[in-house]
Amino acid sequence: MSNVLILSPAPIAAIAASRGSGVANLLTRSPKEVWADNAVGSAASIDIDLGAVTSIDTVYLGYVSPAAAAATWTITGGTGGYTESLIKASGPLRAIDTATRAPARTHAFWTGGAVNVRYIRLSITQPAGSAPLRAGVAMVGRAWRPTFNMEFGAGRRIIDTGTVAALPDGGFGTIEGVRKREFNWSLGDLSRDETDALDDLLGDHGETIPLLVVEDPDATTGQRARIHYGLFVALKAFERSNPAQTKWQFTFEEWV
Repeated sequence: MSNVLILSPAPIAAIAASRGSGVANLLTRSPKEVWADNAVGSAASIDIDLGAVTSIDTVYLGYVSPAAAAATWTITGGTGGYTESLIKASGPLRAIDTATRAPARTHAFWTGGAVNVRYIRLSITQPAGSAPLRAGVAMVGRAWRPTFNMEFGAGRRIIDTGTVAALPDGGFGTIEGVRKREFNWSLGDLSRDETDALDDLLGDHGETIPLLVVEDPDATTGQRARIHYGLFVALKAFERSNPAQTKWQFTFEEWV
């Protein structure tokens, strides 16, 4: 199990796709605004220009559907071109799920050693015979991780946005909404530098600008459920444990 990861994305200067429509939608905040591919059986390229050489260690393509089990992706890039070096070798597009059935929606997620790049290419292949892919969010950058992981007591719950009314006959009248996750965790023993970095991050995003939180980035069973794109909610003040260390509690709600 790896430490919790928080990605405040690097600014993206330009984005383009080799095919499909709506690639600019990957840079809007809402994951409901999507890039839609129009073919399968061969690689579609999404090219990201950061505008300047930037150190990154995390790439996220979110709200991908309907990703077949055999769908793959590769990440290349560099300081001078989109195919200058291999960042991530070809591998499964889908984050690892807990179930054997294909999820209706998944995420593509990579994190690894930091590389300096300006240009990034995501090469995505949906196998022949499958429906064309859609995706809602693209983010890259250098993630923040604490020296010490979450304290015990961290967990998530399901939020149902629908409404229910009890009926006189003993049944229920329901208006169906969506189901999404809320994740709560605490970080203890934060150094002064870590506290300052988190303070800057929260100052940039507050409770209105989305970012990415991954409970455990390891490519292990249940990874999909641990990846959260959304907003901090009910931000609290940190507590100082001693002159050099602090403790901070967080609540994060997914955007669906």
